[in-house]
Amino acid sequence: MSDVRTDEYWVERYLAGEARAFDQLVQSTQGRLFASILRIVGSRDEALDVLQETYLKVFRNIEKFERGCSFYTWVYRIAVNQSISHKRKRRLPSLRLGWSDRDGGHDLDPADPDSETSSLDNLLIDERNSFIEKALNSLPPAQRAVLVMCDYDDLRYDEIATVLGMPIGTVRSRIHRAREELRKKLEPIMKANADDGIQPSGKRFRTNEPADA
Repeated sequence: MSDVRTDEYWVERYLAGEARAFDQLVQSTQGRLFASILRIVGSRDEALDVLQETYLKVFRNIEKFERGCSFYTWVYRIAVNQSISHKRKRRLPSLRLGWSDRDGGHDLDPADPDSETSSLDNLLIDERNSFIEKALNSLPPAQRAVLVMCDYDDLRYDEIATVLGMPIGTVRSRIHRAREELRKKLEPIMKANADDGIQPSGKRFRTNEPADA
């Protein structure tokens, strides 16, 4: 019989005095959290620091977790806010689009074994991906975070609003501004792609509003 114990079950066990239950909560959430944190802060070492800070904050505040809510949504909110705060303080320079999550997260820049792209094309692709990374990293931390939540983690606008504790209108506005900024910064590379037909690899951030957002 499969074990269907939820995160919320382990929260109750921990609050009842079962110390090992916190380890269960860490094990069940750390892979997904680390992937999201890394996309915001851009550095593996820094992401590990933020992950540790996140669980320290969870440990100190778990009594405030509201029964009936999703534990992962609650801890994800903490992780995002810690990531934004950390990036603002450190002004980290790069987003590593080529990192892949060993624990089941997304491969942001998968290799294509069947690709017949020439060395020159690969050089152009690397140059353009570098341009995209710089454009993303030039966004304010809060704007970058909402793009990660929307385009990487596939959260709906109402879910992002819940995570960040802000009105959905503010979320829409922030994402719209972030995409407008990206569009302006990426115009040269988009024009170059149209001219020679070479597409940059890696994650494609949407530069316009989805119809069903």
